Amino acid sequence: MSPSRTGPHTTALPWVYWLVFGMYEPLLSLCGFLGALVDPKKAHDAQAPWPSGGAPEGPLARATQVTMLQLAHVVGLLGLINFFVLGAARKYLFAHPALQEKIVSALLTPLLIADVVHLVITWWALGESRWSFWEWSGLLWITFLTGLSLLVPRIAWHMGVGRYVDRRDGQALRKI
Repeated sequence: MSPSRTGPHTTALPWVYWLVFGMYEPLLSLCGFLGALVDPKKAHDAQAPWPSGGAPEGPLARATQVTMLQLAHVVGLLGLINFFVLGAARKYLFAHPALQEKIVSALLTPLLIADVVHLVITWWALGESRWSFWEWSGLLWITFLTGLSLLVPRIAWHMGVGRYVDRRDGQALRKI
């Protein structure tokens, strides 16, 4: 059952949101995990511009390498959680859009906060070079662009754009 163009929406997780949060975001997360797994030093050194103009030579300290790999693992894990929780909500709660909305909201709300905090911390960490866009690394550009590509649809989801919202659509569905 898909939402009709004239009637109320019937799912809290329409196809477009499933593609963004259930497929695109897990793919990004797994790519980030694999990138850090393959080359933790490169992932580490590309996080922000270095004050001296270049990252220190030599391998990462063991503690730094472990921290990078653990953080990458958490990022990959978040992607897998998105895939499985949203997949289950779509598959098993389709006939219960109010409950589906609650479960999806329980996942997307902390991720919305994380999107904002991630961008703010990255912006802060850039210091004075935050305005020197031409000096940003490719990873830094990807961080901001993918961060915004997730933040904007997450805000739209929370605003109820193109999806079932129980407060708005629940009464209409109960009348049917």
